[in-house]
Amino acid sequence: MELVREHAPVTGDQIAEMIGLSRPTLRADLSLLTMLGLISAKPKVGYFPGDKPSSQGEFEQRLQQIYVKDIYSTPVTISEHATAYDAVVQLLCENTGTLMVTGESGELKGVVSRKDVLKLTMGHADLSTIPVGLAMTRRAHMAALTPEETVLDAADKLVKHQVNCLPVVSGEGDSMMVGRVTKTDILRVLIGLAGKGGSPAPN
Repeated sequence: MELVREHAPVTGDQIAEMIGLSRPTLRADLSLLTMLGLISAKPKVGYFPGDKPSSQGEFEQRLQQIYVKDIYSTPVTISEHATAYDAVVQLLCENTGTLMVTGESGELKGVVSRKDVLKLTMGHADLSTIPVGLAMTRRAHMAALTPEETVLDAADKLVKHQVNCLPVVSGEGDSMMVGRVTKTDILRVLIGLAGKGGSPAPN
């Protein structure tokens, strides 16, 4: 929104270039901001500040007052001892795009996505013989959230790392997982704040 205010009219390609992301990555975010009236769009021209400038500061302030601990949802997990085939089955059965891989004590070991297992299937591997650990992104190489971060922090990390879901971790070494935040959780908050239904901080 700051870029739109400073550079209007500005195209989606220009915004993407300014923040170092691809245009398709920002498409859903720009659509949502347009729907909420925070920015407006004119075909073949670009984006402009929206028709709700007087409430924009309050909107941003309210987002800063909602924390990850207020909105996170229950993660879908899989054991580190499971196979890649088990991961495929669980992804389909749970209708989710991401599984959190946990150790015997429930600690977060990594994350495996549909894209990760798809890469394995393209190699015509026998997924039932491959440990899920070979497909996952390990904890040391993945982003995560803490309960004390704000919704804006969460949205920033989701966009910056180009992922649909991030684990919420707590405890010593930030290894114990307490939940997850998805793009759907963020959208639910934004729609609630815009007065289009639901609570801004779902249970």
